[in-house]
Amino acid sequence: MAIAREIGPLGFARIETHLSKGGRYVGMCAGAYLPLPSSIEPLCHFNISSTKIENLEFERTDSMAAFPRVFVGYGSCSIVHPVRGKVLLESINGTIAAPIYGGPIFREPSNERVLLRYSGFTEKTEFQIDQDTASRMVLDKPAAIALEHGSGRLLLLGPHLEHPGYAEANKLFLDLAGITGTAERNRPYHPNSKNKDFEGAISDLKVAIRGLENRSFLVGNKLWDGGRYMELLDAVEKRSDIEDSALATSVTDLLRRMRAQMLDLPDKYAGYEDASPRLLLEAARLCVNHRFQRLRGDRK
Repeated sequence: MAIAREIGPLGFARIETHLSKGGRYVGMCAGAYLPLPSSIEPLCHFNISSTKIENLEFERTDSMAAFPRVFVGYGSCSIVHPVRGKVLLESINGTIAAPIYGGPIFREPSNERVLLRYSGFTEKTEFQIDQDTASRMVLDKPAAIALEHGSGRLLLLGPHLEHPGYAEANKLFLDLAGITGTAERNRPYHPNSKNKDFEGAISDLKVAIRGLENRSFLVGNKLWDGGRYMELLDAVEKRSDIEDSALATSVTDLLRRMRAQMLDLPDKYAGYEDASPRLLLEAARLCVNHRFQRLRGDRK
């Protein structure tokens, strides 16, 4: 809901215009929920897909509020996150593994194409509701769908095929998204040893994150911990070969500010609402955008 509010009716209209002119929309996890049918403000401004979700509980109880990682309020209902972590997916090319962290389990669509199905659990699957109910809700249900809108195309994914720890899923994601191979795709990532301040900010932040030990805290409906921070910081480090000195300085400043905020956190902060995730997300966004800009440049 927070993402939808930030985009707003004007943002949704711009995305729809982009699609009508032949553009693409790739929605993963939270982004996959946005185009689905809804009567709830502000999601009602972006009803493009006709596919509904399976992971919906129509009777919202007060006890659900105590488990925000499992039950997310959706009007008078709750979106249910039955499992987290590594699951198995079935495609026309066979079975692959990828993680799910709150993404949708789709109902069988009537007009849209199913690209992947949830086919099994693994030893790393974390059950957030009882296993029998989770199995009925998840297994053999669509995990990815595709649809046309105007001259454009939408790809909606429940699991995170882009997760850096799943190379086979990464390749499948590129195929489904229609991204052709380039030399850049196969180029190894190397930290930028020329920018010592940037490197130092990354190293210092790693130390601060490790200091979280096994603690976690809630930001909105998301449970954050050191592992989640490290994944985002890893995305920054892998893309730290930034030629733009002003951009490198901006990312370095974000990392420094985040570290300072983390060092000021109280010992007990289970419900603490801080800006650290937003700072790290912005740093990762800048680095990833820069990488894609370079990729476009290589293609020209």
